[in-house]
Amino acid sequence: MLVVNAAAAVPAVAASHKKPLLVNWEQAVEYHELRQQLEALLKNEKGTYGIFVIDLKTNKSFGINRLEPFHAASTFKLPLNVYLYKKIAEGLVDSQKRLVYQEQHYETGTGSLQYKPVGSTFNVGLLSKYSIVYSDNVAANMLVSYLGMKNIKNYMRAAGGVVVKDDENITSPQDMALYMYEFLEFNKEQPETAQVLMEYLKNTVFNNRIPKLLPDNVPVAHKTGDWPLTGTYNDVGYVQHPDNPYIIAILSKNTAGRDGAFEVIRQISRIVYDYQSRFVAVNLLLNGYPLEASAAPVLKQGVVWVPVREVAEALLAEVHWNDLTGTIYVTKPGTRIEFNIGNDFAIVNDVVMPLGKTVKVINGKTMVPVRFICETLGAGVVWNGADSTVNITGVLRDEQ
Repeated sequence: MLVVNAAAAVPAVAASHKKPLLVNWEQAVEYHELRQQLEALLKNEKGTYGIFVIDLKTNKSFGINRLEPFHAASTFKLPLNVYLYKKIAEGLVDSQKRLVYQEQHYETGTGSLQYKPVGSTFNVGLLSKYSIVYSDNVAANMLVSYLGMKNIKNYMRAAGGVVVKDDENITSPQDMALYMYEFLEFNKEQPETAQVLMEYLKNTVFNNRIPKLLPDNVPVAHKTGDWPLTGTYNDVGYVQHPDNPYIIAILSKNTAGRDGAFEVIRQISRIVYDYQSRFVAVNLLLNGYPLEASAAPVLKQGVVWVPVREVAEALLAEVHWNDLTGTIYVTKPGTRIEFNIGNDFAIVNDVVMPLGKTVKVINGKTMVPVRFICETLGAGVVWNGADSTVNITGVLRDEQ
């Protein structure tokens, strides 16, 4: 995309934004299996792919090469337009203002405005539509010239962007996902203005990546970008999954080419969608109050898994780890439990007790079935399926 150095007609005003309180992606144990699936898919693929996913119910996130620099290509038009519509909402830009197509705005590639005569005028709203729906490069260049590239890049940093350079069109999967998150927050605050852009993102003519393998009745608001010189094919989207809506950014470089990269992006998108279809965020309570844990509970095949240390200590037990044998000892007056990684049983006071499931380690956290450990330590467990909540009962908070 052409970088225009013309003076901006829009004043640089600090952008209001809400950065998501993302759970550290390395500790988002819910996505452990998703990581394995995606790494298996990408293992033999030529090139580098970057992925970032934000679950919009929990703000939990997951990434592969999340801060790797990639050519943004036309995905840059997403933060460009979010910035534009914020200025419209602030009253600093009139969507009906007409801008003049100048020689410096010319660029080949996608879009039809390149074929219009220099000197033609188009209003800001139409340029926005063309830049998103048809990914028109001339339209985007005219908006950049009007808004000011420096203003746009500073806005991207304010929205949480880390891989941002004033003189390069680069980005990262995490940055692109954050720009979409910023847009969704803006849509909550200023729906009348933001919905115009939302409709453009949902009705782009380029639907050959993230939406391609998803159910037809699932709306996807997204922006693609291609830069064949570096084997770059990107897409960033908001997927309105009926149960667990999410943001997904998929970027690539040094790929084998368009067709192969498109197929990989489609497969990534479908794998994430299917995973979100099975994903249930579980809230963990102790006597009705939130129980903080370094790893979130995981619901798998009807069993809630919890980090053994935090739950055991909340139930007034002591936890010790034997590194040589891979054994976790949980002790409380009258009760001694032994868990071994990989075993589908525990030993309680020298008696073997079946767990039904195998003790597992997810991202360094030993996870065990919540009902087994709680009931063995004398506590109760109440499951509320309506809001996916586990409430551990029977321990007085003032005893903790």
